Amino acid sequence: MTAEIWDVIIVGAGLSGLSAAHLLRKRNAKLRILIVEGKDRVGGRTVSTEIPAANGVDSWDLGGQWVGSTQTHISDLIKELGLETFPQFNSGKKVHHMGGPGAKVRTYRTSIPALSPVVLMDLTQLMWKIDRLCATVCVQDPSKTPNAVELDSMTLHSYIEQHAWTSELKEEMGVCSRSVFGIEPSQMSFLFFLMYAAAAGGVLQLLESSPGCAQEFKIKGGTQQLSECLAERVGWKNVRLGSAVTAIWQVQYSNSSIRD
Repeated sequence: MTAEIWDVIIVGAGLSGLSAAHLLRKRNAKLRILIVEGKDRVGGRTVSTEIPAANGVDSWDLGGQWVGSTQTHISDLIKELGLETFPQFNSGKKVHHMGGPGAKVRTYRTSIPALSPVVLMDLTQLMWKIDRLCATVCVQDPSKTPNAVELDSMTLHSYIEQHAWTSELKEEMGVCSRSVFGIEPSQMSFLFFLMYAAAAGGVLQLLESSPGCAQEFKIKGGTQQLSECLAERVGWKNVRLGSAVTAIWQVQYSNSSIRD
């Protein structure tokens, strides 16, 4: 079997991997680039599917789906690929379900769920503390943040446990973590959370869908189009789906063994 030689091999055909391939190809069109992906599709945490709707069939996002005006890089990519966005609809009655399958489903019309005065006070003091820390974060290089090692050694869960007073707010923060990041607060570095929130302009800006917030817009036709369009630019022949990487070997050659 003849070994294939590539200039660049990228693991993962999500937005990061495909964007990297796209940028490399724009710098040097002659580069031989291979992208390997374990799934049977491109897109990573973004996946769109067609579901029956009122007027026939519509595209629905089941993974990452929002774009905020502070996310300038992805906004530029959307324009470059010729895609369009539309504002997230957020008027009217909203549904809030917390506390397990047997808990009561509540509705609200404000920007945040209806909370008791005590929980609102708790939320206010917690957001004040976190936003003060966000203001100290170096978004470009989080390691330069004051007390970076200490902040990175704790999780979002451990910080909430120390600084939130009410069990309801602790549960609410868990819902927010699962909704925005797809993981439990105990699985996330607190420094990473601060960096992510700081990049969005603050914690509430990260969670809300009002103008200027992280969930302000959606992409017409679904976010998975971004990866599909990038795969077309790079060339589908250079994307291998169903090809999970199980091992990587790094071989060091001596100068005498390298030929032009």
